[in-house]
Amino acid sequence: MDTPFFCGQESPDAVAYHKSAAALGGLTDIKDIAPLIEFLVTEGWWITGQTIFANGGYTTR
Repeated sequence: MDTPFFCGQESPDAVAYHKSAAALGGLTDIKDIAPLIEFLVTEGWWITGQTIFANGGYTTR
């Protein structure tokens, strides 16, 4: 996720690499996560026991 914590822990080259390697062309932003959370606490209240990767198709491991 594109946050000051992530960018502050990585070198500028590493940040640029992670942004370019993401399937949708950038790191996840809080504006990308908020609609998912809103859905889960309203219409999606019945979804339980799931792992939802809201990461734009890119997971660092």
